Amino acid sequence: MDELQKNLLQWTKLDKELKELNKKCSEIRRKKDSLQSKICPAIQSEQLEDNIFSIPSLETQVCFKEHKTSESLSYKFLEDKLNNYFNSFEDTQKLLQFLKDNRKHETNFVLKSSVIKQE
Repeated sequence: MDELQKNLLQWTKLDKELKELNKKCSEIRRKKDSLQSKICPAIQSEQLEDNIFSIPSLETQVCFKEHKTSESLSYKFLEDKLNNYFNSFEDTQKLLQFLKDNRKHETNFVLKSSVIKQE
């Protein structure tokens, strides 16, 4: 039982550390995105899209690139598009149910932590 307690304590410490790092990463990502939303329009307005910006002190180069993203394939998206394709609500529902029923399922056991609220 002593080994279990040690492992639980270590796991909890790592879990807390990971949560703190994720919070910090999220904050850094938000700041980076905010700066990007200011920099990209400035590059476009100055017509510098083809430039490569060199930052020797950070041993880095920055370039302006177009990045396309696609809408996720959610069930809502599939339902809407399949409904348009089949022109039949029933056929769409049958196909969606078939897809849902035939997904691969896997069961795992995991640990979850929660903060104890102090009064």
